[in-house]
Order: sequence, then structure tokens, then C-alpha cells
Amino acid sequence: MQVRNRVLSQSFKKTTLPLNVLIIGAGIAGLASAYALGKSGHKVRVLESSSDSNRASGGIRIPPNLSKILKEWGLGSALQTMQRCRKSSFRSLKDGELLGYLEWQEDVLKETGGDFLLAHHAELHQLLYQLACSVETTFSFGSIVTSLSVPIEASKENPWVILEDGTTIVADVIIGADGAQSVVRDIVNGPMQGEETGHSFYTVTIPADKLQSDLELAKWVDMPEWPIWMGDSRSVLGYPIQNGSSYCIHIYWPDDELINCSESKEGWDVTVSTSVINFDGYDPIVRKLFTAVPEALRTKYVKRQKVEDWVDETGRIILLGEAAHPLLPCTIHGASLAVEDAVVLGVLMAQLRSRNQIPQLTAAFQDIRQDRCNQVIDSELNNAALVTLPPGEQRHARDAALRSSLDFKEAQWNENQLRDQWDEIGDVFGYNARETAEDWWVKWGTLTDSCKTFVQHSPDLRFEVTKSEIRL
Repeated sequence: MQVRNRVLSQSFKKTTLPLNVLIIGAGIAGLASAYALGKSGHKVRVLESSSDSNRASGGIRIPPNLSKILKEWGLGSALQTMQRCRKSSFRSLKDGELLGYLEWQEDVLKETGGDFLLAHHAELHQLLYQLACSVETTFSFGSIVTSLSVPIEASKENPWVILEDGTTIVADVIIGADGAQSVVRDIVNGPMQGEETGHSFYTVTIPADKLQSDLELAKWVDMPEWPIWMGDSRSVLGYPIQNGSSYCIHIYWPDDELINCSESKEGWDVTVSTSVINFDGYDPIVRKLFTAVPEALRTKYVKRQKVEDWVDETGRIILLGEAAHPLLPCTIHGASLAVEDAVVLGVLMAQLRSRNQIPQLTAAFQDIRQDRCNQVIDSELNNAALVTLPPGEQRHARDAALRSSLDFKEAQWNENQLRDQWDEIGDVFGYNARETAEDWWVKWGTLTDSCKTFVQHSPDLRFEVTKSEIRL
């Protein structure tokens, strides 16, 4: 298999018409967008409801489609300190039996243009925060948005938000990067109710020295793989982070099988005892790993339908990240899709030369990104279903296929096998957000220069401003 060496551009085109951009949310999506738009020449302000940039978190997986963006953004040296991963092992949650492996070959990973890395969420968050600060982003922490309003005519007025303290902030463009429970999404699409699934996710981060002091647990710290325990409507996965100094565990478990635990909500601000899960009848190693620390972060899994509209009718309100495409918690691509969104929006908005182009460029953002995100999310859901199959023919077939990988584990891969693996993962891991946006501009961008038409927004969303305005 011939490996293509891709050279990522280090140049960033800047707009000749800087906009005042307001981003709601300072998570991964908000920070990446702030950097991408600031680097494109726009003036960015970020509103965050929490009091600072620190937040409770656990491990995060950084796939090649994300790591190559971070490298292009100048974070190569920081990435080198992160744990590199090429292999997953699959085990029975019932008894810990090793069922098989999935290993990404070195030649295939090189072809993607990135690495598969394991890190702490806080590491990535801090790196993106520093990038956003480097382009003079203004941050307003402790800012709670109570209403968002859009003008009747996008050509005459700008959208605005009102904060809890009564302050009004006006911007040329407002970006909702406020996560799966987005309030901005309700403005763009109307209220969207989620569906209770009866499951929650739990995350613990264990200091490596706690594991190394136990002979049965020590091997997991240095194991060069990412183990997954598969069960009936439940699963467990673990991986080393922070250069091997910590170990992260994610658990997906039914809510009706907990011990003395009733508190559950979305988000990562609920802490519960690690004793709430009853592991009787399951691999004892999972209990030992999970209860190596006293507390876990818990988030309820609420399933949401796909979001139809990412941009409002004026073209001035945009959804990005999980506000636009909610994902299953603790999946591989939660962060990567959000950062891809930011890259595409930054490339498009760097081309801005007239305010007439704003609705066309924001519509192009959705056109470029929506199918990509839906495909990746469907793949993530399928993978999650695969590792939580109940007993039956499908599980038997899955386990048989995995066991065949044990015999093949040490074999030399030939060209056809490498190509087959690329065909399986190339579309996801090999995706280049910047090139995709640039290709769109080359093909369609000139059409936006001549378009003078604006779509009018419904007048029932117009509100009177009674507070003094603060412009960005």
C-alpha cells in the first residue's frame, strides 16, 4: 500500500471584512471556533455560563482526523506527549475472556495524515483555550444567556442576546456551541425534546500509582491497547492517559440496576460513588478498576433526533458541535466533529468580502458538514450497538469474527489487506476538513459574490431591546 505524504498548509487566509462574532459556549466546539474564526480575521467574544475555563472531565480519544488538525494548528509538540494507540482488545464483560483484537496498521494510520491519541479532556480543552487567547478572543465567564433574538431583516439589523444581568450584546453572527442541551438550537429549530434511554455513562480517572500497587491491576497501565468489555446492554472501556500517569474508565450501564443512586442528569457535573454499580456476575477486574477511586462522573444518556436546521433563516445564527449534531457520550468523535466544524466555518468565513455573502457562507457550512456528521454519528451508534448485543445469533457471529483475529494477530499484512482496512476507516479517519472547505470554495465560492438575496425571518421572533447595547 503506497502511503501519500500530505503536506498541511501553514497559511491562513484572512477576511477583508472582519465581523463581530459571538460564540455561546466555551467547550471544545466553542474554543475551536474562536480560534478558527479569529485566525480568519474576525473579532470573537465567547460567553460561558461557568465561572472559569476549568471543568470536571475524564479521558478523551483523539482520532487521526482530529490530531492532524491540531498539528496544523501548531500543537505538534503537545501531541507528542500524548499516549499513542493502534489497537483495541475485545473481552467478555461476563468473565473477561479475550475474544479478539482490532489493530490499525501503521501504514494505514500514516495514510490518514494523523495519529490516534489518548489524552485527558482537560489537556485538549486547555490547548484550545490557549489557541483562542492567541487570536485575542474575549472571554466572558459566568455569563448566562436568557434570551436570543434575531432581526426581521438580516440586511438591516444584527442578532443579539440578553444575559441574566440584563446586559444586551449585539453581534454580526452568533454561534451556538452550547452542547447537546443547546438553548440556541431551540431558536433555530424550535423546542426539541430528547428521549430517555434508561442508561447513563460513568467516567473515572485513576492515578497510575494506585493501579501499579496492585499486581492484578498494574498490567493495564502499560498495556499498549484500549480494552473494551462487551456485555448485554452495557459496556466498559479503558485507556491510559497523561503520558501513562493516569488510567481512564468509561462505563455504560442501565439505570435500573444501580445501588442507592437516584440522581441523574445530562452534563458532567454529577458526581456519584463508584459503589453504585453492582458488578456481581461480571469480570472482577472491572469492579477493581472502577472502584480504585471513590467517585465517578455520571451523565444520563438522552437520545436526540438529528437536527434538521443548523442555520436560522437570516443566516446569522449558527449551530456547531453537539448543538448541531448531538452524539452518544464518551464516543470517539465528539470532539473531532466539533473541531472539524470549526475548521470548515473558519475557512468559509475567511473568504468574506461582503455582508451579502454571510447567509450563503453559513448555509454552505451546513451543506458541507451535515452529511459528514450524520454518517459518523450513525457509525458511532452502530459500534456502540455492536459491543452491547444481548445473547443470540448476532452476538455469536460477532464473537466468532473476533476470535478469528486472534489467529491472525501476528501475521504479516499484505497489500490487499492494508487496502481493505483503509476502505473501512479511510472515509472517517482520512477526512480533511480544511481541504473539503477549500474545495467547496473553489467550486462554488464565486457564486456567493453576486448573490444579493436575503431570506427574511419570521417577525414573531422580533423582540424590543430595552437595555443599553454593548457591541463587541
